[in-house]
Amino acid sequence: MLGGDRANPPAGERKYYTLEIDYAGASRLAIHQWVNKSEQMKGFHPAHEQPFRGLRFAEPPQIEFVRSRKLSALRDAESVTLGIWLISDRLKNLIEQLDAEAFVFQPVIVDYSRFPEAGPAYWFVYIMRTLDCVDEERSVIRYQDDPPGIKNYLGLGDVRMRPEVVGSAHAFRLIYATTRLIVDDIIVDALRAEKIRGFRFQPIQA
Repeated sequence: MLGGDRANPPAGERKYYTLEIDYAGASRLAIHQWVNKSEQMKGFHPAHEQPFRGLRFAEPPQIEFVRSRKLSALRDAESVTLGIWLISDRLKNLIEQLDAEAFVFQPVIVDYSRFPEAGPAYWFVYIMRTLDCVDEERSVIRYQDDPPGIKNYLGLGDVRMRPEVVGSAHAFRLIYATTRLIVDDIIVDALRAEKIRGFRFQPIQA
Protein backbone atom coordinates (compact mmCIF):
# COMPACT_ATOMS: atom_id res chain seq x y z
CA MET A 1 0.00 0.00 0.00
CA LEU A 2 1.06 3.59 -0.51
CA GLY A 3 2.35 5.56 2.41
CA GLY A 4 1.20 9.15 2.84
CA ASP A 5 -0.26 11.16 -0.05
CA ARG A 6 2.09 10.00 -2.82
CA ALA A 7 -0.29 10.84 -5.62
CA ASN A 8 -0.40 14.52 -4.57
CA PRO A 9 3.17 15.85 -4.18
CA PRO A 10 4.12 19.33 -3.00
CA ALA A 11 4.05 22.05 -5.63
CA GLY A 12 7.15 22.29 -7.81
CA GLU A 13 8.50 21.19 -11.16
CA ARG A 14 8.07 17.46 -11.59
CA LYS A 15 10.61 15.13 -13.16
CA TYR A 16 9.70 12.86 -16.06
CA TYR A 17 11.04 9.56 -17.33
CA THR A 18 10.53 7.12 -20.16
CA LEU A 19 9.25 3.83 -18.78
CA GLU A 20 10.55 0.68 -20.45
CA ILE A 21 10.75 -3.04 -19.76
CA ASP A 22 14.11 -4.01 -18.27
CA TYR A 23 15.55 -7.07 -20.00
CA ALA A 24 18.61 -7.32 -17.74
CA GLY A 25 19.10 -10.82 -16.39
CA ALA A 26 16.50 -12.27 -18.75
CA SER A 27 18.20 -15.69 -18.69
CA ARG A 28 17.26 -16.07 -15.01
CA LEU A 29 13.58 -15.27 -15.57
CA ALA A 30 10.58 -17.38 -16.37
CA ILE A 31 9.50 -16.92 -19.97
CA HIS A 32 5.87 -16.15 -20.74
CA GLN A 33 4.03 -17.46 -23.78
CA TRP A 34 0.75 -16.02 -25.04
CA VAL A 35 -0.87 -19.32 -25.92
CA ASN A 36 -3.88 -18.03 -27.89
CA LYS A 37 -2.11 -15.02 -29.45
CA SER A 38 -2.44 -16.04 -33.10
CA GLU A 39 -6.17 -16.62 -32.68
CA GLN A 40 -6.73 -13.29 -30.93
CA MET A 41 -4.63 -11.32 -33.44
CA LYS A 42 -6.66 -12.43 -36.47
CA GLY A 43 -7.96 -9.43 -38.41
CA PHE A 44 -6.17 -7.01 -36.08
CA HIS A 45 -5.35 -3.52 -37.41
CA PRO A 46 -3.38 -1.33 -34.94
CA ALA A 47 -4.93 1.96 -33.82
CA HIS A 48 -3.02 3.55 -30.94
CA GLU A 49 -5.93 5.74 -29.83
CA GLN A 50 -8.06 2.69 -28.99
CA PRO A 51 -7.70 0.42 -25.94
CA PHE A 52 -4.94 -2.13 -26.58
CA ARG A 53 -4.43 -0.49 -30.00
CA GLY A 54 -7.77 -1.84 -31.13
CA LEU A 55 -7.12 -5.43 -30.07
CA ARG A 56 -10.38 -7.00 -28.87
CA PHE A 57 -10.57 -10.05 -26.63
CA ALA A 58 -13.46 -12.43 -27.30
CA GLU A 59 -12.01 -14.48 -24.42
CA PRO A 60 -9.25 -13.80 -21.90
CA PRO A 61 -5.67 -14.11 -23.16
CA GLN A 62 -4.04 -17.32 -21.96
CA ILE A 63 -0.50 -17.00 -20.61
CA GLU A 64 1.85 -19.86 -19.77
CA PHE A 65 5.03 -19.26 -17.78
CA VAL A 66 7.93 -21.55 -18.68
CA ARG A 67 10.85 -21.81 -16.29
CA SER A 68 14.31 -21.71 -17.86
CA ARG A 69 15.81 -23.08 -14.65
CA LYS A 70 14.62 -24.46 -11.32
CA LEU A 71 14.41 -21.11 -9.52
CA SER A 72 13.29 -18.90 -12.41
CA ALA A 73 11.82 -15.67 -11.09
CA LEU A 74 8.54 -13.99 -11.99
CA ARG A 75 8.56 -10.24 -12.51
CA ASP A 76 5.82 -7.68 -12.12
CA ALA A 77 6.05 -6.41 -15.70
CA GLU A 78 6.77 -8.03 -19.05
CA SER A 79 6.43 -6.79 -22.61
CA VAL A 80 3.70 -8.45 -24.68
CA THR A 81 3.32 -6.60 -28.01
CA LEU A 82 2.59 -3.13 -29.42
CA GLY A 83 3.04 -1.30 -26.11
CA ILE A 84 0.92 -3.81 -24.19
CA TRP A 85 2.40 -5.09 -20.94
CA LEU A 86 1.74 -8.15 -18.83
CA ILE A 87 1.64 -7.01 -15.20
CA SER A 88 1.16 -8.62 -11.81
CA ASP A 89 -1.88 -8.03 -9.65
CA ARG A 90 0.14 -6.02 -7.11
CA LEU A 91 1.44 -3.70 -9.85
CA LYS A 92 -2.12 -3.23 -11.15
CA ASN A 93 -3.27 -2.25 -7.65
CA LEU A 94 -0.41 0.22 -7.31
CA ILE A 95 -0.92 2.07 -10.59
CA GLU A 96 -4.67 2.19 -10.00
CA GLN A 97 -3.95 4.08 -6.78
CA LEU A 98 -1.63 6.48 -8.57
CA ASP A 99 -3.39 7.23 -11.87
CA ALA A 100 -6.22 4.83 -12.70
CA GLU A 101 -7.59 6.95 -15.56
CA ALA A 102 -4.42 6.54 -17.62
CA PHE A 103 -4.72 2.77 -18.02
CA VAL A 104 -7.00 0.06 -19.35
CA PHE A 105 -6.77 -3.52 -18.10
CA GLN A 106 -7.64 -6.98 -19.40
CA PRO A 107 -7.57 -10.02 -17.10
CA VAL A 108 -5.59 -13.00 -18.34
CA ILE A 109 -5.66 -16.71 -17.51
CA VAL A 110 -2.27 -17.90 -16.25
CA ASP A 111 -1.09 -21.49 -16.51
CA TYR A 112 1.22 -22.34 -13.60
CA SER A 113 1.26 -26.08 -14.29
CA ARG A 114 5.08 -26.05 -14.65
CA PHE A 115 5.51 -24.49 -11.22
CA PRO A 116 5.25 -26.21 -7.84
CA GLU A 117 2.44 -23.82 -6.86
CA ALA A 118 0.30 -21.11 -8.41
CA GLY A 119 1.65 -17.57 -8.58
CA PRO A 120 -0.06 -14.17 -8.69
CA ALA A 121 -2.85 -13.09 -11.00
CA TYR A 122 -1.75 -11.16 -14.09
CA TRP A 123 -3.29 -8.58 -16.41
CA PHE A 124 -2.68 -6.98 -19.78
CA VAL A 125 -2.36 -3.21 -19.44
CA TYR A 126 -2.16 -0.35 -21.94
CA ILE A 127 -1.62 3.39 -21.36
CA MET A 128 -4.49 5.21 -23.04
CA ARG A 129 -3.82 8.84 -22.16
CA THR A 130 -2.05 10.86 -24.90
CA LEU A 131 -1.05 14.49 -24.31
CA ASP A 132 0.33 17.35 -26.39
CA CYS A 133 2.15 18.69 -23.35
CA VAL A 134 5.80 19.31 -24.34
CA ASP A 135 7.01 22.89 -24.00
CA GLU A 136 8.97 22.79 -27.25
CA GLU A 137 10.49 26.24 -26.82
CA ARG A 138 12.17 25.13 -23.57
CA SER A 139 13.05 21.60 -24.71
CA VAL A 140 15.83 19.94 -26.66
CA ILE A 141 14.23 17.48 -29.09
CA ARG A 142 15.25 15.81 -32.33
CA TYR A 143 12.39 15.89 -34.85
CA GLN A 144 11.34 13.98 -37.88
CA ASP A 145 9.65 16.57 -40.11
CA ASP A 146 9.90 14.94 -43.52
CA PRO A 147 7.53 14.74 -45.33
CA PRO A 148 6.22 18.26 -44.61
CA GLY A 149 3.29 18.38 -42.20
CA ILE A 150 4.38 15.23 -40.36
CA LYS A 151 6.08 15.69 -37.00
CA ASN A 152 7.55 13.04 -34.73
CA TYR A 153 9.89 13.21 -31.76
CA LEU A 154 12.94 11.04 -32.42
CA GLY A 155 15.14 12.02 -29.48
CA LEU A 156 14.07 13.44 -26.11
CA GLY A 157 17.26 15.16 -24.95
CA ASP A 158 15.97 17.67 -22.40
CA VAL A 159 12.19 17.85 -22.24
CA ARG A 160 10.08 20.35 -20.31
CA MET A 161 6.37 19.84 -19.87
CA ARG A 162 3.57 22.38 -19.81
CA PRO A 163 2.05 21.85 -16.34
CA GLU A 164 -1.27 23.37 -17.35
CA VAL A 165 -1.67 20.54 -19.90
CA VAL A 166 -0.29 17.71 -17.76
CA GLY A 167 -2.44 18.70 -14.81
CA SER A 168 -2.71 15.83 -12.31
CA ALA A 169 -1.65 13.14 -14.82
CA HIS A 170 1.24 10.89 -13.80
CA ALA A 171 1.41 8.59 -16.85
CA PHE A 172 0.83 9.33 -20.53
CA ARG A 173 2.02 9.03 -24.11
CA LEU A 174 3.26 11.99 -26.13
CA ILE A 175 1.14 12.92 -29.13
CA TYR A 176 4.26 13.11 -31.34
CA ALA A 177 5.88 9.97 -29.88
CA THR A 178 3.05 7.58 -29.08
CA THR A 179 5.35 4.61 -28.49
CA ARG A 180 7.15 6.48 -25.67
CA LEU A 181 5.57 5.83 -22.28
CA ILE A 182 6.14 8.78 -19.95
CA VAL A 183 5.79 8.73 -16.17
CA ASP A 184 6.64 11.29 -13.52
CA ASP A 185 8.75 11.00 -10.38
CA ILE A 186 5.66 10.13 -8.32
CA ILE A 187 5.22 6.86 -10.18
CA VAL A 188 8.96 6.14 -10.32
CA ASP A 189 9.32 6.68 -6.56
CA ALA A 190 6.34 4.42 -5.87
CA LEU A 191 7.62 1.63 -8.12
CA ARG A 192 11.00 1.75 -6.40
CA ALA A 193 9.51 1.89 -2.90
CA GLU A 194 7.32 -1.13 -3.58
CA LYS A 195 10.26 -3.00 -5.22
CA ILE A 196 8.37 -3.52 -8.45
CA ARG A 197 10.42 -5.76 -10.75
CA GLY A 198 10.60 -5.41 -14.52
CA PHE A 199 10.98 -1.71 -15.39
CA ARG A 200 13.83 0.67 -16.11
CA PHE A 201 13.54 4.45 -16.12
CA GLN A 202 15.36 6.95 -18.31
CA PRO A 203 15.16 10.64 -17.29
CA ILE A 204 14.23 13.02 -20.08
CA GLN A 205 15.54 16.17 -18.37
CA ALA A 206 19.21 17.10 -18.50
